[in-house]
Amino acid sequence: MTSKRPSKKRSTQRPPLVPVAVRRAVNEAAVRQFFAASDPAWRWVLILGLRDLRANASRLGNLAANESPEGAGWAEDRYVFGPLVHGLTAAAVNECAQHCEDLFAVLMFLREQLEFAKRMLSYKAGTVTQFGMRLRELDDEAIRRLFIVPDASLVEGGLTGSEDLSGHLAVFNDAVARLAQRVRRVAEWYATYEDFHVQYKHGLKLAMRPYGDPTLEAIDERRANVSAALMAFTNEPISAMLRGSSQQQGMIFPNLIPEAQAHLAALVEERAVLRYKMSGPPVDLNEVVEISGTVVQLLRIAAANRLAVASGLGEGSIYSFELPGDRRYEVVTVALELDTAPVLDDFRS
Repeated sequence: MTSKRPSKKRSTQRPPLVPVAVRRAVNEAAVRQFFAASDPAWRWVLILGLRDLRANASRLGNLAANESPEGAGWAEDRYVFGPLVHGLTAAAVNECAQHCEDLFAVLMFLREQLEFAKRMLSYKAGTVTQFGMRLRELDDEAIRRLFIVPDASLVEGGLTGSEDLSGHLAVFNDAVARLAQRVRRVAEWYATYEDFHVQYKHGLKLAMRPYGDPTLEAIDERRANVSAALMAFTNEPISAMLRGSSQQQGMIFPNLIPEAQAHLAALVEERAVLRYKMSGPPVDLNEVVEISGTVVQLLRIAAANRLAVASGLGEGSIYSFELPGDRRYEVVTVALELDTAPVLDDFRS
């Protein structure tokens, strides 16, 4: 004889609805806390460190040799300027790509009025990367709205007391164009290396010794700069290869045995052939540092402009927002005298 446990009835009672005014207040508190507690520069600092390690790769090789019982092999040039250089370069590219994705996520959800915390912390990576890819095609006005930058007419109205109104408007328009140009450049860089960034997550997909030990010429060249070409293993079919970035379609068939040549097309479609996939042109870590530094600047501008909307007019009816300056990493503040502060709805697409 068996007895059945009484089943628990599922509650059909829904939690009470939160008033919209409360949701807005909670949302703004989340926005302020997010930008107060986050740091947009830490990846850039890490990439600086990776560039320093790359520039002093022999020092790192000696450190490994002193730490490991395997001994001097880690300090030999054939290792230092082969796998070690490739690994440091790949790590920097990966960090920079993730930095770009940080920017894409912030821009995607920056104007959220009710669910910033939910969307910023629970997004699907593919949605954000697709958004980032679309940034390459946006015009200056669309990017201006993403960064919560007022339009030219509002700026003109807020500068009516200026002694050089036309000059200040020209500076504003140039800064908006500069903002858009830098956003598109970041998005283009990401598009070039996004696929390699995905491969980096699977460390054994990186071809650290694509042709064995580096030649003496390659060692001398890598010793003199912070550049290196990257390759990843791939077995993707031709159709997938053609969908990739044009800079990533270079395929190399290493050690292709004679038996495979007559059936090469079929073997490739069956994913049975191991190949190398180029990351694009050789990666210069100076450029990677610059791209990441640009991302820091853009993240700071986005945060400042979002918080400006939340704060409204300051003393003397002044409304301030930020734009990139002409010099590297420079940010300029634009102060307007307004009767009414802009609101998020003013920046909808």
